[in-house]
Amino acid sequence: MKSTRHLITFFVAAMAMLTLTACKSKMSFTPAPSIDNTAQDLTGEVNEFFKLSESQQTLTQDSLDENVTAISFQVKKPDGSLLDSLNKNDLFVLEDIIPVNAFNLSKNTLETKEVVDIAFIVDVTGSMSATIESAKVRLTNFVKKSREAGYHTRMCLVTFGDYTIRRCDKFYDNNPSDPSTVAQVDELISEITKLKALKGSQDPGGKDLNENPMRALIDTASAPWATNNQRFAILITDDGFLYSPGNSGAVGALAPQYAEVKSALAASKVKVFAATPSLAGYDKNFGSEKGIVALSQGEWFNFADLMSGKITLDTILNRILTNVNTTFTITYVADQIPGLNPSLELALRSFQVQLLNPSLGTIQNLQFNSSLPYGRAEYKKEFALSLNKKIKKNSLKILVDGVAVTKGFQLTNEGKLKFDKAPGKASVIKVSYIYEKLQDSIILKPILLGQVDPRSVEVWLNGIKAKASDYTVDRTMEGRYLVSLQDSALADSDPYKIFANNGLQFEVKFR
Repeated sequence: MKSTRHLITFFVAAMAMLTLTACKSKMSFTPAPSIDNTAQDLTGEVNEFFKLSESQQTLTQDSLDENVTAISFQVKKPDGSLLDSLNKNDLFVLEDIIPVNAFNLSKNTLETKEVVDIAFIVDVTGSMSATIESAKVRLTNFVKKSREAGYHTRMCLVTFGDYTIRRCDKFYDNNPSDPSTVAQVDELISEITKLKALKGSQDPGGKDLNENPMRALIDTASAPWATNNQRFAILITDDGFLYSPGNSGAVGALAPQYAEVKSALAASKVKVFAATPSLAGYDKNFGSEKGIVALSQGEWFNFADLMSGKITLDTILNRILTNVNTTFTITYVADQIPGLNPSLELALRSFQVQLLNPSLGTIQNLQFNSSLPYGRAEYKKEFALSLNKKIKKNSLKILVDGVAVTKGFQLTNEGKLKFDKAPGKASVIKVSYIYEKLQDSIILKPILLGQVDPRSVEVWLNGIKAKASDYTVDRTMEGRYLVSLQDSALADSDPYKIFANNGLQFEVKFR
Protein backbone atom coordinates (compact mmCIF):
# COMPACT_ATOMS: atom_id res chain seq x y z
CA MET A 1 0.00 0.00 0.00
CA LYS A 2 1.37 3.39 -0.94
CA SER A 3 1.24 6.66 1.05
CA THR A 4 2.76 10.14 0.71
CA ARG A 5 4.86 10.08 3.91
CA HIS A 6 8.59 9.43 4.16
CA LEU A 7 9.70 5.95 3.52
CA ILE A 8 11.86 3.96 5.70
CA THR A 9 14.42 2.58 3.43
CA PHE A 10 16.26 0.39 5.74
CA PHE A 11 19.16 -0.98 3.38
CA VAL A 12 22.65 -2.05 4.46
CA ALA A 13 22.77 -4.21 -1.68
CA ALA A 14 21.83 -5.45 3.75
CA MET A 15 24.12 -6.11 7.38
CA ALA A 16 22.88 -3.41 3.92
CA MET A 17 21.26 -4.94 6.30
CA LEU A 18 19.96 -2.84 4.50
CA THR A 19 18.86 -0.63 2.03
CA LEU A 20 19.16 3.04 1.46
CA THR A 21 19.38 5.74 -1.26
CA ALA A 22 20.11 9.35 -1.72
CA CYS A 23 16.79 10.12 -3.40
CA LYS A 24 15.43 13.39 -4.64
CA SER A 25 13.34 14.95 -1.96
CA LYS A 26 13.72 15.50 1.79
CA MET A 27 16.86 14.57 3.74
CA SER A 28 16.94 13.92 7.47
CA PHE A 29 19.97 13.55 9.66
CA THR A 30 21.23 12.70 13.18
CA PRO A 31 23.55 14.50 15.60
CA ALA A 32 27.20 13.71 16.01
CA PRO A 33 26.72 12.04 19.43
CA SER A 34 25.48 8.46 19.23
CA ILE A 35 21.77 8.06 19.82
CA ASP A 36 20.77 6.62 23.15
CA ASN A 37 17.05 5.90 23.40
CA THR A 38 17.31 5.94 27.21
CA ALA A 39 18.85 9.42 27.34
CA GLN A 40 16.87 12.45 28.48
CA ASP A 41 14.96 14.30 25.78
CA LEU A 42 16.80 17.13 24.10
CA THR A 43 14.68 20.23 24.55
CA GLY A 44 17.44 22.84 24.68
CA GLU A 45 18.91 24.61 21.69
CA VAL A 46 21.00 22.58 19.24
CA ASN A 47 24.15 23.86 17.59
CA GLU A 48 25.93 21.44 15.22
CA PHE A 49 28.44 21.95 12.43
CA PHE A 50 28.23 19.66 9.40
CA LYS A 51 31.37 19.86 7.32
CA LEU A 52 31.96 19.53 3.64
CA SER A 53 34.05 16.43 3.29
CA GLU A 54 36.11 14.58 0.74
CA SER A 55 34.85 11.12 -0.04
CA GLN A 56 37.55 8.50 0.53
CA GLN A 57 38.00 5.11 -1.07
CA THR A 58 40.65 2.40 -0.81
CA LEU A 59 41.29 0.18 -3.84
CA THR A 60 43.62 -2.80 -4.16
CA GLN A 61 45.40 -4.12 -7.22
CA ASP A 62 45.28 -7.86 -7.90
CA SER A 63 48.08 -10.32 -7.13
CA LEU A 64 48.38 -12.33 -10.29
CA ASP A 65 51.50 -14.42 -9.82
CA GLU A 66 49.87 -16.91 -7.41
CA ASN A 67 46.47 -18.46 -7.91
CA VAL A 68 45.10 -18.63 -4.38
CA THR A 69 42.07 -20.89 -4.22
CA ALA A 70 39.45 -20.81 -1.44
CA ILE A 71 36.75 -23.43 -0.87
CA SER A 72 34.19 -22.48 1.78
CA PHE A 73 31.57 -24.84 3.19
CA GLN A 74 29.48 -25.78 6.19
CA VAL A 75 28.92 -29.21 7.74
CA LYS A 76 25.37 -30.08 8.75
CA LYS A 77 25.29 -32.65 11.57
CA PRO A 78 22.71 -35.46 11.61
CA ASP A 79 20.64 -33.53 14.18
CA GLY A 80 20.35 -30.56 11.77
CA SER A 81 22.73 -28.19 13.59
CA LEU A 82 26.03 -26.95 12.15
CA LEU A 83 29.34 -28.56 13.05
CA ASP A 84 31.64 -26.06 14.80
CA SER A 85 34.89 -28.04 14.94
CA LEU A 86 36.83 -29.72 12.15
CA ASN A 87 40.46 -30.82 11.53
CA LYS A 88 42.49 -31.07 8.31
CA ASN A 89 42.80 -34.82 8.70
CA ASP A 90 38.98 -35.09 8.59
CA LEU A 91 39.01 -34.01 4.93
CA PHE A 92 39.96 -35.34 1.50
CA VAL A 93 40.31 -32.64 -1.19
CA LEU A 94 40.57 -33.07 -4.96
CA GLU A 95 40.93 -30.59 -7.80
CA ASP A 96 40.11 -32.37 -11.04
CA ILE A 97 41.72 -35.77 -10.25
CA ILE A 98 44.71 -34.33 -8.37
CA PRO A 99 44.78 -34.80 -4.56
CA VAL A 100 45.33 -31.50 -2.72
CA ASN A 101 47.29 -32.17 0.47
CA ALA A 102 49.04 -28.82 1.03
CA PHE A 103 46.08 -26.78 2.21
CA ASN A 104 45.15 -24.69 5.22
CA LEU A 105 41.86 -25.04 7.07
CA SER A 106 40.36 -22.08 8.89
CA LYS A 107 37.09 -21.39 10.64
CA ASN A 108 35.33 -18.05 10.39
CA THR A 109 34.83 -17.34 14.08
CA LEU A 110 33.81 -14.25 15.99
CA GLU A 111 37.32 -14.23 17.45
CA THR A 112 39.04 -14.06 14.07
CA LYS A 113 36.85 -11.12 13.03
CA GLU A 114 36.48 -12.26 9.44
CA VAL A 115 35.38 -9.55 6.99
CA VAL A 116 31.70 -9.69 6.08
CA ASP A 117 30.11 -7.89 3.10
CA ILE A 118 26.56 -6.69 3.74
CA ALA A 119 24.17 -5.03 1.28
CA PHE A 120 21.12 -3.33 2.75
CA ILE A 121 18.27 -3.54 0.20
CA VAL A 122 15.49 -1.19 1.31
CA ASP A 123 11.99 -0.52 0.00
CA VAL A 124 11.54 3.27 -0.25
CA THR A 125 7.97 3.45 -1.53
CA GLY A 126 5.20 5.43 0.13
CA SER A 127 3.87 2.50 2.14
CA MET A 128 7.07 2.55 4.21
CA SER A 129 6.69 6.21 5.21
CA ALA A 130 5.09 5.59 8.62
CA THR A 131 8.26 4.06 10.02
CA ILE A 132 11.12 5.46 7.94
CA GLU A 133 12.39 8.02 10.47
CA SER A 134 12.68 5.32 13.14
CA ALA A 135 14.37 2.99 10.66
CA LYS A 136 17.06 5.55 9.89
CA VAL A 137 17.89 5.83 13.58
CA ARG A 138 18.01 2.03 13.96
CA LEU A 139 20.12 1.53 10.84
CA THR A 140 22.59 4.21 11.95
CA ASN A 141 22.90 2.47 15.32
CA PHE A 142 23.41 -0.83 13.49
CA VAL A 143 26.42 0.58 11.61
CA LYS A 144 27.91 2.11 14.78
CA LYS A 145 27.37 -0.93 16.99
CA SER A 146 29.00 -3.32 14.54
CA ARG A 147 32.13 -1.14 14.65
CA GLU A 148 32.02 -0.77 18.43
CA ALA A 149 31.77 -4.56 18.77
CA GLY A 150 34.97 -4.95 16.76
CA TYR A 151 33.46 -6.56 13.65
CA HIS A 152 35.07 -5.70 10.31
CA THR A 153 32.28 -5.20 7.80
CA ARG A 154 31.89 -3.66 4.36
CA MET A 155 28.44 -2.24 3.73
CA CYS A 156 26.50 -0.75 0.87
CA LEU A 157 23.00 0.61 0.36
CA VAL A 158 20.40 -0.33 -2.29
CA THR A 159 16.93 1.18 -2.62
CA PHE A 160 13.99 0.16 -4.77
CA GLY A 161 10.32 0.55 -5.57
CA ASP A 162 8.98 -0.75 -8.86
CA TYR A 163 12.57 -0.49 -10.07
CA THR A 164 16.03 -0.30 -8.51
CA ILE A 165 16.69 3.34 -7.64
CA ARG A 166 20.14 3.14 -6.08
CA ARG A 167 22.52 0.32 -6.99
CA CYS A 168 25.45 -0.94 -4.92
CA ASP A 169 28.45 0.36 -6.87
CA LYS A 170 30.86 0.43 -3.92
CA PHE A 171 31.12 -0.89 -0.38
CA TYR A 172 31.94 1.37 2.57
CA ASP A 173 34.75 -0.14 4.66
CA ASN A 174 33.93 -0.30 8.38
CA ASN A 175 37.19 -1.61 9.87
CA PRO A 176 37.53 -0.96 13.64
CA SER A 177 41.30 -1.54 13.49
CA ASP A 178 41.80 1.12 10.78
CA PRO A 179 40.95 4.67 12.00
CA SER A 180 41.11 5.98 8.43
CA THR A 181 37.86 4.13 7.62
CA VAL A 182 35.90 6.44 9.95
CA ALA A 183 35.45 8.77 6.95
CA GLN A 184 33.79 5.96 4.97
CA VAL A 185 31.52 5.13 7.92
CA ASP A 186 30.52 8.81 8.19
CA GLU A 187 29.69 8.87 4.48
CA LEU A 188 27.56 5.73 4.82
CA ILE A 189 25.68 7.20 7.79
CA SER A 190 25.17 10.38 5.80
CA GLU A 191 23.68 8.34 2.93
CA ILE A 192 21.37 6.60 5.40
CA THR A 193 20.41 10.01 6.82
CA LYS A 194 19.41 11.22 3.38
CA LEU A 195 16.92 8.39 2.90
CA LYS A 196 13.39 9.58 2.43
CA ALA A 197 10.01 8.35 1.36
CA LEU A 198 9.07 9.63 -2.08
CA LYS A 199 5.71 11.32 -2.44
CA GLY A 200 3.04 11.44 -5.10
CA SER A 201 4.41 11.24 -8.62
CA GLN A 202 7.92 10.63 -7.24
CA ASP A 203 6.80 7.47 -5.41
CA PRO A 204 8.76 4.67 -7.13
CA GLY A 205 6.01 2.21 -6.25
CA GLY A 206 3.56 3.43 -8.86
CA LYS A 207 -0.12 2.50 -8.58
CA ASP A 208 0.27 -1.29 -8.37
CA LEU A 209 0.32 -2.80 -4.89
CA ASN A 210 3.53 -4.83 -5.08
CA GLU A 211 7.14 -3.66 -5.47
CA ASN A 212 10.17 -5.09 -7.29
CA PRO A 213 12.58 -6.38 -4.61
CA MET A 214 13.50 -9.36 -6.81
CA ARG A 215 14.93 -7.06 -9.48
CA ALA A 216 16.87 -5.24 -6.75
CA LEU A 217 18.26 -8.63 -5.60
CA ILE A 218 19.34 -9.47 -9.16
CA ASP A 219 21.04 -6.08 -9.48
CA THR A 220 22.76 -6.53 -6.11
CA ALA A 221 24.10 -9.95 -7.10
CA SER A 222 26.52 -8.16 -9.48
CA ALA A 223 27.78 -5.70 -6.80
CA PRO A 224 31.59 -5.45 -6.25
CA TRP A 225 31.69 -8.16 -3.56
CA ALA A 226 35.15 -9.02 -2.22
CA THR A 227 36.33 -12.40 -3.50
CA ASN A 228 36.99 -14.09 -0.15
CA ASN A 229 34.41 -12.30 2.03
CA GLN A 230 31.12 -13.90 2.95
CA ARG A 231 28.19 -12.14 1.31
CA PHE A 232 24.90 -11.18 2.89
CA ALA A 233 21.94 -9.12 1.73
CA ILE A 234 19.46 -7.72 4.21
CA LEU A 235 16.18 -7.18 2.36
CA ILE A 236 13.54 -4.99 3.98
CA THR A 237 10.07 -4.47 2.53
CA ASP A 238 6.49 -4.40 3.79
CA ASP A 239 4.91 -5.79 0.62
CA GLY A 240 4.93 -8.56 -1.97
CA PHE A 241 6.87 -8.57 -5.23
CA LEU A 242 6.29 -8.19 -8.95
CA TYR A 243 7.23 -11.06 -11.26
CA SER A 244 6.77 -12.21 -14.83
CA PRO A 245 4.59 -13.34 -16.32
CA GLY A 246 1.80 -13.48 -13.74
CA ASN A 247 2.26 -10.24 -11.76
CA SER A 248 4.26 -7.72 -13.77
CA GLY A 249 2.17 -4.72 -12.70
CA ALA A 250 3.04 -1.54 -14.58
CA VAL A 251 6.75 -2.34 -15.03
CA GLY A 252 6.49 -5.02 -17.70
CA ALA A 253 9.91 -6.44 -18.55
CA LEU A 254 11.38 -5.02 -15.32
CA ALA A 255 9.44 -7.68 -13.44
CA PRO A 256 11.84 -10.66 -13.52
CA GLN A 257 10.99 -14.28 -13.94
CA TYR A 258 11.60 -16.28 -10.79
CA ALA A 259 14.21 -18.34 -12.67
CA GLU A 260 16.30 -15.15 -13.05
CA VAL A 261 16.24 -14.61 -9.29
CA LYS A 262 17.24 -18.21 -8.64
CA SER A 263 20.11 -17.98 -11.14
CA ALA A 264 21.42 -14.68 -9.67
CA LEU A 265 21.44 -16.08 -6.12
CA ALA A 266 23.24 -19.25 -7.23
CA ALA A 267 25.90 -17.32 -9.16
CA SER A 268 26.58 -14.67 -6.51
CA LYS A 269 26.47 -16.93 -3.40
CA VAL A 270 24.71 -14.12 -1.51
CA LYS A 271 22.73 -15.21 1.54
CA VAL A 272 19.48 -13.30 1.90
CA PHE A 273 18.32 -12.30 5.36
CA ALA A 274 14.83 -11.00 4.66
CA ALA A 275 12.60 -8.84 6.89
CA THR A 276 9.35 -9.12 4.93
CA PRO A 277 5.74 -10.25 5.26
CA SER A 278 5.28 -14.02 5.24
CA LEU A 279 4.58 -14.70 1.56
CA ALA A 280 5.33 -17.25 -1.14
CA GLY A 281 8.72 -16.49 -2.61
CA TYR A 282 10.08 -15.01 0.62
CA ASP A 283 9.86 -17.56 3.45
CA LYS A 284 7.60 -20.00 1.60
CA ASN A 285 7.87 -21.95 -1.63
CA PHE A 286 7.07 -20.11 -4.84
CA GLY A 287 5.13 -22.80 -6.64
CA SER A 288 7.51 -25.76 -6.87
CA GLU A 289 10.57 -23.56 -6.18
CA LYS A 290 12.03 -22.67 -2.80
CA GLY A 291 11.68 -19.08 -1.57
CA ILE A 292 14.69 -16.75 -1.71
CA VAL A 293 15.59 -17.37 1.94
CA ALA A 294 15.82 -21.15 1.51
CA LEU A 295 17.46 -20.83 -1.93
CA SER A 296 20.27 -18.68 -0.55
CA GLN A 297 20.62 -20.48 2.82
CA GLY A 298 19.63 -17.26 4.57
CA GLU A 299 17.07 -16.53 7.26
CA TRP A 300 13.61 -14.91 7.40
CA PHE A 301 12.34 -12.30 9.88
CA ASN A 302 8.82 -10.94 10.18
CA PHE A 303 8.70 -7.30 9.04
CA ALA A 304 6.05 -6.52 11.65
CA ASP A 305 8.36 -7.82 14.43
CA LEU A 306 11.14 -5.53 13.18
CA MET A 307 8.94 -2.46 13.19
CA SER A 308 7.39 -3.23 16.59
CA GLY A 309 10.83 -3.68 18.17
CA LYS A 310 10.29 -7.36 18.95
CA ILE A 311 13.46 -7.92 16.94
CA THR A 312 16.12 -5.38 15.90
CA LEU A 313 18.78 -5.00 13.28
CA ASP A 314 21.17 -6.22 15.95
CA THR A 315 19.16 -9.46 15.97
CA ILE A 316 19.80 -9.88 12.27
CA LEU A 317 23.49 -8.95 12.61
CA ASN A 318 23.96 -11.53 15.36
CA ARG A 319 22.34 -14.18 13.18
CA ILE A 320 24.70 -13.27 10.34
CA LEU A 321 27.70 -13.55 12.65
CA THR A 322 26.45 -16.93 13.88
CA ASN A 323 26.25 -18.00 10.25
CA VAL A 324 29.82 -16.84 9.70
CA ASN A 325 30.90 -18.63 12.86
CA THR A 326 30.11 -22.05 11.43
CA THR A 327 31.78 -21.74 8.03
CA PHE A 328 35.07 -23.48 7.22
CA THR A 329 37.48 -22.41 4.49
CA ILE A 330 40.13 -24.50 2.73
CA THR A 331 42.85 -22.39 1.09
CA TYR A 332 45.77 -23.42 -1.07
CA VAL A 333 47.98 -22.00 -3.84
CA ALA A 334 47.25 -23.78 -7.09
CA ASP A 335 50.75 -22.94 -8.37
CA GLN A 336 52.24 -25.07 -5.58
CA ILE A 337 50.23 -28.25 -6.27
CA PRO A 338 52.01 -30.48 -8.84
CA GLY A 339 49.78 -31.28 -11.79
CA LEU A 340 47.40 -28.32 -11.44
CA ASN A 341 47.09 -25.61 -14.09
CA PRO A 342 46.79 -22.22 -12.33
CA SER A 343 46.01 -20.43 -15.61
CA LEU A 344 42.60 -22.11 -15.95
CA GLU A 345 39.47 -20.07 -15.41
CA LEU A 346 37.64 -20.93 -12.19
CA ALA A 347 34.63 -22.12 -14.23
CA LEU A 348 36.80 -24.74 -15.93
CA ARG A 349 38.15 -26.19 -12.67
CA SER A 350 36.39 -28.95 -10.71
CA PHE A 351 36.62 -29.52 -6.95
CA GLN A 352 35.64 -32.24 -4.50
CA VAL A 353 35.62 -32.04 -0.70
CA GLN A 354 34.81 -35.21 1.23
CA LEU A 355 34.52 -36.06 4.92
CA LEU A 356 36.63 -39.12 5.72
CA ASN A 357 34.20 -39.87 8.55
CA PRO A 358 30.66 -39.59 7.09
CA SER A 359 29.12 -39.76 10.58
CA LEU A 360 30.32 -36.19 11.19
CA GLY A 361 27.61 -34.90 8.88
CA THR A 362 27.01 -33.65 5.35
CA ILE A 363 28.99 -30.94 3.54
CA GLN A 364 26.75 -28.15 2.26
CA ASN A 365 26.85 -24.63 0.81
CA LEU A 366 30.12 -25.19 -1.07
CA GLN A 367 31.57 -21.97 -2.50
CA PHE A 368 34.63 -21.76 -4.74
CA ASN A 369 36.73 -18.63 -5.18
CA SER A 370 40.07 -17.82 -6.72
CA SER A 371 42.36 -14.81 -6.63
CA LEU A 372 42.58 -15.30 -10.41
CA PRO A 373 39.03 -16.32 -11.42
CA TYR A 374 39.82 -15.84 -15.12
CA GLY A 375 43.29 -17.31 -15.02
CA ARG A 376 46.30 -15.08 -15.50
CA ALA A 377 44.57 -11.83 -16.44
CA GLU A 378 46.29 -8.50 -16.97
CA TYR A 379 46.67 -6.15 -14.03
CA LYS A 380 43.77 -3.72 -13.80
CA LYS A 381 44.04 -0.21 -15.18
CA GLU A 382 40.47 0.89 -14.35
CA PHE A 383 38.81 1.12 -10.95
CA ALA A 384 35.18 2.15 -10.36
CA LEU A 385 34.80 5.12 -8.02
CA SER A 386 31.25 6.47 -8.20
CA LEU A 387 28.58 5.48 -10.69
CA ASN A 388 25.74 7.39 -9.00
CA LYS A 389 27.31 10.80 -8.35
CA LYS A 390 29.48 13.10 -10.44
CA ILE A 391 32.97 13.84 -9.10
CA LYS A 392 34.84 17.14 -9.48
CA LYS A 393 37.72 16.06 -11.69
CA ASN A 394 40.15 18.66 -10.32
CA SER A 395 39.48 17.47 -6.75
CA LEU A 396 40.89 13.97 -7.34
CA LYS A 397 43.84 13.06 -5.08
CA ILE A 398 45.60 9.69 -5.42
CA LEU A 399 48.14 7.82 -3.32
CA VAL A 400 49.63 4.55 -4.61
CA ASP A 401 51.38 2.68 -1.80
CA GLY A 402 51.60 5.95 0.11
CA VAL A 403 53.14 7.97 -2.76
CA ALA A 404 51.19 10.86 -4.32
CA VAL A 405 50.40 10.44 -8.02
CA THR A 406 49.69 13.63 -9.98
CA LYS A 407 49.73 12.44 -13.59
CA GLY A 408 49.29 9.33 -15.69
CA PHE A 409 45.57 8.88 -14.96
CA GLN A 410 42.16 10.25 -15.88
CA LEU A 411 38.62 10.23 -14.52
CA THR A 412 36.21 8.89 -17.11
CA ASN A 413 32.68 10.16 -17.65
CA GLU A 414 31.46 6.83 -16.22
CA GLY A 415 33.05 7.61 -12.82
CA LYS A 416 36.05 5.28 -13.24
CA LEU A 417 39.68 6.00 -12.39
CA LYS A 418 41.76 4.97 -15.41
CA PHE A 419 45.56 4.71 -15.19
CA ASP A 420 47.81 4.95 -18.27
CA LYS A 421 49.94 2.20 -16.72
CA ALA A 422 48.48 -0.38 -14.37
CA PRO A 423 49.60 -0.07 -10.71
CA GLY A 424 51.85 -2.91 -9.59
CA LYS A 425 50.97 -6.17 -7.90
CA ALA A 426 48.95 -5.78 -4.67
CA SER A 427 49.24 -1.97 -4.77
CA VAL A 428 47.05 -0.11 -2.30
CA ILE A 429 45.43 2.87 -4.00
CA LYS A 430 43.86 5.51 -1.75
CA VAL A 431 41.62 8.00 -3.51
CA SER A 432 39.86 11.10 -2.22
CA TYR A 433 37.55 13.43 -4.12
CA ILE A 434 34.72 15.94 -3.80
CA TYR A 435 31.34 15.48 -5.44
CA GLU A 436 30.03 18.17 -7.79
CA LYS A 437 26.65 18.54 -6.14
CA LEU A 438 26.35 20.22 -2.75
CA GLN A 439 23.88 17.68 -1.37
CA ASP A 440 26.34 14.88 -2.17
CA SER A 441 29.32 16.67 -0.58
CA ILE A 442 27.82 17.63 2.78
CA ILE A 443 28.20 15.03 5.53
CA LEU A 444 24.96 15.05 7.54
CA LYS A 445 23.91 13.29 10.71
CA PRO A 446 20.37 13.22 12.11
CA ILE A 447 19.20 15.86 14.57
CA LEU A 448 16.95 14.06 17.05
CA LEU A 449 14.91 16.21 19.43
CA GLY A 450 12.86 15.22 22.43
CA GLN A 451 9.17 15.62 23.08
CA VAL A 452 8.90 19.22 21.95
CA ASP A 453 6.23 21.34 20.34
CA PRO A 454 7.26 21.22 16.66
CA ARG A 455 5.61 24.60 16.10
CA SER A 456 8.16 26.18 18.43
CA VAL A 457 11.16 25.00 16.38
CA GLU A 458 13.24 27.49 14.41
CA VAL A 459 16.12 26.37 12.19
CA TRP A 460 19.10 28.61 11.41
CA LEU A 461 21.59 27.63 8.71
CA ASN A 462 24.95 29.41 8.74
CA GLY A 463 23.37 32.25 10.69
CA ILE A 464 20.48 32.60 8.25
CA LYS A 465 16.97 31.84 9.43
CA ALA A 466 15.80 28.94 7.26
CA LYS A 467 12.64 29.26 5.22
CA ALA A 468 9.81 27.14 6.51
CA SER A 469 9.75 25.39 3.13
CA ASP A 470 13.40 24.33 3.54
CA TYR A 471 12.92 21.99 6.50
CA THR A 472 10.38 19.85 8.32
CA VAL A 473 10.03 18.48 11.83
CA ASP A 474 8.84 14.84 11.71
CA ARG A 475 7.61 12.72 14.58
CA THR A 476 9.17 9.24 15.01
CA MET A 477 7.35 6.16 16.26
CA GLU A 478 8.94 6.72 19.68
CA GLY A 479 7.30 10.14 20.05
CA ARG A 480 10.46 12.16 19.41
CA TYR A 481 11.21 14.46 16.49
CA LEU A 482 13.73 14.55 13.66
CA VAL A 483 14.60 17.83 12.01
CA SER A 484 14.88 17.24 8.27
CA LEU A 485 16.13 19.43 5.42
CA GLN A 486 14.39 19.69 2.09
CA ASP A 487 16.44 19.45 -1.08
CA SER A 488 15.84 23.17 -1.64
CA ALA A 489 18.13 23.96 1.31
CA LEU A 490 20.98 22.15 -0.46
CA ALA A 491 20.23 23.38 -3.97
CA ASP A 492 23.06 24.07 -6.42
CA SER A 493 22.46 27.80 -5.91
CA ASP A 494 23.68 27.25 -2.31
CA PRO A 495 21.16 29.59 -0.62
CA TYR A 496 22.82 29.19 2.79
CA LYS A 497 26.43 29.67 1.59
CA ILE A 498 27.59 26.20 2.59
CA PHE A 499 30.49 26.06 0.12
CA ALA A 500 31.67 29.52 1.22
CA ASN A 501 31.63 28.43 4.88
CA ASN A 502 33.16 25.01 4.15
CA GLY A 503 30.19 23.45 5.90
CA LEU A 504 26.85 24.04 7.54
CA GLN A 505 26.31 25.56 11.00
CA PHE A 506 23.00 24.00 11.96
CA GLU A 507 21.11 25.59 14.85
CA VAL A 508 17.77 24.68 16.34
CA LYS A 509 16.14 27.33 18.51
CA PHE A 510 12.78 27.43 20.24
CA ARG A 511 10.40 30.34 20.11
